Amino acid sequence: MTIRTDEASTDQRLGMMLKRRAQQSHAGRDHQKPKVLGSPSSSAIKSAERALGILEYFREERRAATVGEISSSLGLPQSSTSMLLKCLTNLGYLDYGPETRKFRPTYRVAVLGSWIQKSLFDGGPLTDTMEALRQETGESVMLGLQNGAKMQYVHIVEANNAVRLTIQVGILRPMTCSALGQMLLTRKADHEVRAIVRSNNADAVDAAHRVKEREFMAELETIRFRGFAESQGRMIAEANTIAMLVPVAKDATPLAIGVGGPIDRINQRRDDILRALRRHLNL
Repeated sequence: MTIRTDEASTDQRLGMMLKRRAQQSHAGRDHQKPKVLGSPSSSAIKSAERALGILEYFREERRAATVGEISSSLGLPQSSTSMLLKCLTNLGYLDYGPETRKFRPTYRVAVLGSWIQKSLFDGGPLTDTMEALRQETGESVMLGLQNGAKMQYVHIVEANNAVRLTIQVGILRPMTCSALGQMLLTRKADHEVRAIVRSNNADAVDAAHRVKEREFMAELETIRFRGFAESQGRMIAEANTIAMLVPVAKDATPLAIGVGGPIDRINQRRDDILRALRRHLNL
């Protein structure tokens, strides 16, 4: 049995980032009047979201795939998918195998964010840290950041247990109800926290996801003092996540990391998980 979360919507899967493409002028053309760049059109934004959605697809699947497989998984027209795949291949981000008719990412994709990992965390690449935590704890490990008034999962290393916490990359959670979100709130001034609390409460469909502002502010002070947060079934029934802040440079995007699984199993191993988090994060 697997503890599951709601699956991400197509917009969440395809819209995690916006891609900017530089247009290069071709040699031999007549001199043209420079164009003044305005706001991107909706079609350009949609194309950027779809292109990034394709890269996210390969991150999740970890295998080569055909046009049909990709378009079906992402819910995109096959013709549009084919054009985007050819564009990404021409740019050097994908490789195409004529014999198999399958596309796969090139090494150029792998190195796109390598400098970010090296600059964020002194302990080495965060993906390695997450894998080490999964190996030691046996539970799912999550990395998240703030997106508006929500917390968004940006990387997941899933446990191998038959009963495990399964979360999809791109899912947005109210910061007040998720352990990772609460840790990110500890970095903020009280007036910023209150604004986010009110926003999360206003957006909450389930009354259980609304918090009392005064009580939450007191709880957050406790979390600041002890250095970790727990969800304790607040967001996902029968699941608990223990989270801490990732020690990053002052000018870097704040990140939180968490270890999660069935609530009884996590509670029984709380001390071991806390020790593992502190050791791997050099805290």
